[in-house]
Amino acid sequence: MKKAQSLSMNTIVIAALALLVLVIIALITTGRISIFSKESAACTNQGGTCKLICATDSEKEFTGAKCSVVTGEAAKVCCIPVS
Repeated sequence: MKKAQSLSMNTIVIAALALLVLVIIALITTGRISIFSKESAACTNQGGTCKLICATDSEKEFTGAKCSVVTGEAAKVCCIPVS
């Protein structure tokens, strides 16, 4: 009887660990854990530059990236080159 109990206990522990790993992966990929989201959301990491206004012909505003905000300065937008 003990062997059957240890088998079910091992199964429960393995299932709990697998569930924990899946939850952590889900949190990282949805951006709930900011380990990766802050750096990847930066304008320069997306290939853009922060400006007050984008050049009309050669650049387009990219709303998926963020520019750092400095107190006292006007808000800037992320401009990426258009080819």
